[in-house]
Amino acid sequence: MNPNIEVILNGLSKVHLSGNQVTEILNNPKEFPTELVEKLSIKTALKYWNGEMEFKDGNYIMNNIYSFWTSNEYYFKNFKLSDISWECFNAFDSGEYYRKEDAKNIDPAEKYTKPLIENLLRKRKLII
Repeated sequence: MNPNIEVILNGLSKVHLSGNQVTEILNNPKEFPTELVEKLSIKTALKYWNGEMEFKDGNYIMNNIYSFWTSNEYYFKNFKLSDISWECFNAFDSGEYYRKEDAKNIDPAEKYTKPLIENLLRKRKLII
């Protein structure tokens, strides 16, 4: 695997960052880096699915990618977040909060995020 992907994931995974901070981590792209964002999304999903990444780190990564896209008016108006990245973002977003209908011992990441990540990866034949 490209070591730069791992370095980028590490930089995006520990805290909520501003769009400018994410831009720096992604090496100041002139155009929205759709292919890179897809690779980061897939790698985040795979690492989380395989137990190599905690939910909170994956959630930070996907929230930071989303913020990077939405905080740049040019990117937001002219580029679409790919289906893969959008699905991955929504999967992590679904595990961020408890639902009133769930028992207190339910982990929303396990109940909501895991199955969505599994579906994302199976649809693309990245897991069997």
